[in-house]
Amino acid sequence: MDDGYGDAVDTQAYVEAVLALVEQVPRGRVTTYGALADALFDEYGGGPRQVAAVMSGHGGPVPWWRVVRADGSLPASHHDSARQAYLEEGTPLSGPGRVDLRAALWLPALSRAHREPSRRTAR
Repeated sequence: MDDGYGDAVDTQAYVEAVLALVEQVPRGRVTTYGALADALFDEYGGGPRQVAAVMSGHGGPVPWWRVVRADGSLPASHHDSARQAYLEEGTPLSGPGRVDLRAALWLPALSRAHREPSRRTAR
């Protein structure tokens, strides 16, 4: 069955791992879909699109605005609410609709740190 998560061994575990990593992104910083995918790849497989699928379906309870595309942008549909969060958190911006990744990028550890279950279980 194709659930949109690609090669993820256990879909619920993958969702929890993604959300747990997103919760670790500090205020005023961002990470990318690809960085999250890289951190989880050895254990779960998948890539940026699988992370995006998790965020689309389950990311509401976590600070979703802290996960951006590789160019620092968010989909246009999220721009206004994300921009407000960036301003409140002091996230460096490089123009309208874009985060300054050189100043704001946070990379998750490529370790088992993601094993901590999310406090906001996606169901």
